[in-house]
Amino acid sequence: MTCSRVRYPLSHLMAGVAAACLAAACGSPDAAAPAAADDRPAAAGVVALSDRDAEAAGITTTVVRVVERTEPLVATGVVTFDERRTARVGARVDGVIADVRVQPGDRVPAGAELGTMHSHALHDAWAGYFKALADRRRAETELAFAATAESRAAQLVTDKALSPQELERARADRIAAENAAVSAAAEVTRAEMELHHYGLTPTADVNPHENDAVPITTPLGGTVVERLISPGAAVTPGTPLFVVSDLSRVWIAAEIDEATIGRLATGTRVELTTGAYGDERFTGTLTAVGDVINPATRRVTLRIEADNPQRRLKPQMFATITLQAGAPRRMVIVPSRAVQTLDGETVVFVRQGDTLTRRAVVTGPEIDGDVIIERGLEDGEIVATTGAFLLKSEVAGPPAGDE
Repeated sequence: MTCSRVRYPLSHLMAGVAAACLAAACGSPDAAAPAAADDRPAAAGVVALSDRDAEAAGITTTVVRVVERTEPLVATGVVTFDERRTARVGARVDGVIADVRVQPGDRVPAGAELGTMHSHALHDAWAGYFKALADRRRAETELAFAATAESRAAQLVTDKALSPQELERARADRIAAENAAVSAAAEVTRAEMELHHYGLTPTADVNPHENDAVPITTPLGGTVVERLISPGAAVTPGTPLFVVSDLSRVWIAAEIDEATIGRLATGTRVELTTGAYGDERFTGTLTAVGDVINPATRRVTLRIEADNPQRRLKPQMFATITLQAGAPRRMVIVPSRAVQTLDGETVVFVRQGDTLTRRAVVTGPEIDGDVIIERGLEDGEIVATTGAFLLKSEVAGPPAGDE
């Protein structure tokens, strides 16, 4: 036989339990049964409770308030590199990795040598450089000779010992020598720039046998985040080799619903929390709102920038971002402990005379220990706070099988 569930006023249940305990203490067998409770069931979701019984049960109430606040926007984001402080070092030429001098986690300054590689392109560059130097010297010598010849021809023409046509020929030779010298100097410059591109500094007295490896350097200082190659690896131009990032400042990429875009403004202060550090709050600044809506999620990407001097925020770490957006608005709030979940609904217990009545509500974000109530409560109503969980348990009744 299955007994039907009956709701009793909370004060009657408390009284019954107290009577049972007193009878057991006196040793009376007949008195061991609970005192008879009122057999009239209470309305669903209603608990009868006087002020005295509420005080005994540790249940307190508070008045629903209406305040003016800026409603925060909350979203989940991921910590990423600050791309303006990140170098993705790649191979400049075809070659073979000769040496790797750093490991992930190492701190390096700008210009640090991360490794070296051998390449035939470097040998060709050195040969081209020394050939350009020789061609420039020859052109300079020829220019000096042509200039001298022109000067001598001019003097002979003055002495009427040489025809003007010969002077014109000498002048043409000098101009041609000048052009050749300019061309030779340009070739030297090209050869120097090629060696600079490979990370080397060419001089006329350098020994190419001592500079036969292409250095792999970083243009930015920071932490070696990734090492993507090992000695002996063959690479081509553009092959990723290292990632170096200055992690003292990071970006957080987050997405937020397109309906909230109108409330966003760059420069807004943002608070961050992470699972790694519990309730500890970090601060950042909203620096960019995406220009394109994700068609699958109808959300827009935000970029938050945050100082990270102790490097506690790690790339790929999840973070919850909270930012105050838009103008302040009037909102109904209650303490967060007043809100309970019952039968899949979000509810509060509203005081009406000597009863506390369950009422479904629609909630918004939580702000500093208070919950915004979007629908279901009015200013001045009274709700249970401390002990609301006890009321939830009373309304829910005993677990199945205990009836």
